[in-house]
Amino acid sequence: MKLAGFLFDLDGTLANTVPLCIKVYRQTFKYFTGRDYSDAEITAHFGLTEGGICQQVVPDRWQEALDYYHDAYERAHDECNEPFPGIPTVLDLLKAKGLKMAVVTGKGIHTATLTLHRLGIADYFEFVEAGREDAVVKASAMRRILQAWQIEPERAAYIGDSASDVEQSSQAGVLPLAAEWSVTATIDQLEDIHPYASFTSVEDFIDWIERNVESLTTV
Repeated sequence: MKLAGFLFDLDGTLANTVPLCIKVYRQTFKYFTGRDYSDAEITAHFGLTEGGICQQVVPDRWQEALDYYHDAYERAHDECNEPFPGIPTVLDLLKAKGLKMAVVTGKGIHTATLTLHRLGIADYFEFVEAGREDAVVKASAMRRILQAWQIEPERAAYIGDSASDVEQSSQAGVLPLAAEWSVTATIDQLEDIHPYASFTSVEDFIDWIERNVESLTTV
């Protein structure tokens, strides 16, 4: 498989940060609305940036809520300061094969950058494309990166842990891969679209890369 670029989701793919996000959203919404929100109520908004989610839940005070979220997120991040075991091996392997790497996430750029640095993996990625407040835009973000790299979509892959990640990567024309190694993964919600390959462990993903992704020096 002659790939030249590899794109990654962040939360639930590179690290187990989804529980951290849910915890901080719950704390934020409780502070501003006075009631407790369930996991399902919170994750129903995922795909938008933190600003977009705060606008939907706390429309009258969303900027205050966003500032509160950012502060609470940074304070709580010590609960998740390492990527999933094996992810550094994945990144080193792809780097050794000569592939370009980037992150495409629904998070805002503030939290995405903070998290990548806290995980110690920020330097692997040439680009970090964040989300938008009003729509899920991962497909267009992928296209922007590929255009900057001058790589055709069929020579790139995207791996994410949610059903929408597979849908968005399919729309962008890149190889859609599914990360199912987190308990928070929602790949099972897919209906009409299926990933090219799905991995229940990072070890399986590493094995797939070793067997299927050629080094650019052999192309």
